Amino acid sequence: MKIKFCFVVTVVLSLLMTFDRAALAQTTTNTIAPISNAEEIDKTNNIKKLLEIIVTKNIFRSLITQLSNAFQSEYPQVPQKFWDTSVAEFKPDDLIKEMIPIYNKYFTNKEIKQLIAFYQTPVGQKTLSPQILQEATSIGIRYGNELGQRVLRKLEAEGYIRPSQ
Repeated sequence: MKIKFCFVVTVVLSLLMTFDRAALAQTTTNTIAPISNAEEIDKTNNIKKLLEIIVTKNIFRSLITQLSNAFQSEYPQVPQKFWDTSVAEFKPDDLIKEMIPIYNKYFTNKEIKQLIAFYQTPVGQKTLSPQILQEATSIGIRYGNELGQRVLRKLEAEGYIRPSQ
């Protein structure tokens, strides 16, 4: 069961971080050009702004809550206080900090500003709707569960682990 939840966590977090997948796929790696410290600071601030738009705190909290609920149903013997404490440890700002280097690598400051402009439009906001995320997350969790079960059955069939009881 632990393997199953590793898959679920991976799929859900990857969904969270793939809002810009189409933009990343269409962007070539930037050539390294000398930039000033002020330009780098401006770019980093713009990346933070973009990520704060994309990875809204409410969406992040919703995902963490869904993951916590999935774990709680799998491990009902664990006290609620444990889950509450665990959920409180996850900070949206930590995720944003982890993602900054990726956007810095693949986007110019001008492109970041274009993405910010897009996500501030009605269509851009629609792509970030909680309903879309919730449905995508449900699919991701279901897919992760199914994938985890297939892997476990294959491991059992090939004799790498004992059959589940």
